[in-house]
Amino acid sequence: MDFELGLPYDEIEVGMKASFSKTISESDVYLFAGISGDFNPMHVNEEFAKLTPFGTRIAHGALPQSLIAPVLGTKLPGLGTIALEITTRFKAPTFFGDTITATAEVIEKIEGKHRVRLKLLWTNQRGETVGTGEALVIPPPKKEELFAPKIQPREEKSMALTSVKEVFEKMPQVFDSSKAAGVDAVFQFHITGGEAGDWYVTVKNQACEVAQGVHAGPTVSLTMADSDWLAMCNGQLDGMTAFMSGKLKATGNIMAAQQISRLFPLQ
Repeated sequence: MDFELGLPYDEIEVGMKASFSKTISESDVYLFAGISGDFNPMHVNEEFAKLTPFGTRIAHGALPQSLIAPVLGTKLPGLGTIALEITTRFKAPTFFGDTITATAEVIEKIEGKHRVRLKLLWTNQRGETVGTGEALVIPPPKKEELFAPKIQPREEKSMALTSVKEVFEKMPQVFDSSKAAGVDAVFQFHITGGEAGDWYVTVKNQACEVAQGVHAGPTVSLTMADSDWLAMCNGQLDGMTAFMSGKLKATGNIMAAQQISRLFPLQ
């Protein structure tokens, strides 16, 4: 498969812009109603809509809003982007036949976290503002990092983690309670391979508990091969690279998983 990933963090500059335009048709509105389950007569019943302040049917607000997805996912930053947060303030309705242009502009690069904040704008063919907002995204990694992760040589130390069991035994020792204020989560780990096993870590009231087994209701579940898990815990494999390449699989509240490295500084 041959495809081009979007711009990585270090190639993105403040001020960069990208847009996508689409004319919203009656069919689009009905298809969106079927997908979302929102059959509000304001969108699908002309006789009802005539009684509203708009005097006719209007598109669901989320329909023009969704046009920012091809901007972030295929243009800026592009393929491989992970959207963490999108906020929208609706300014005007979108009528059938309106051509909406969704635009994203880079306004901030967040050092350390490798995240990018973009200003969002939706306009119609008359130049009227339909909506404004912001997005916080993780840009894609470089293609060579995604498909050929390089494990940097590491000076062997006596405290280097050499077994899966050792990792989970060490987690309570390195737990940073000062970073756990307000955290109430259960992290489930499914490790495969020669050292296969299940462990879960509970963080609540700025304390942690590690147990072996499967929790009934984890906040997020992570599945990983034992060798990859050890490489990541030893700082030889980047977590985002592991996730993007499929070495790390996550289900549930994926955002919660991003807290693990700061709660448990194993390196």
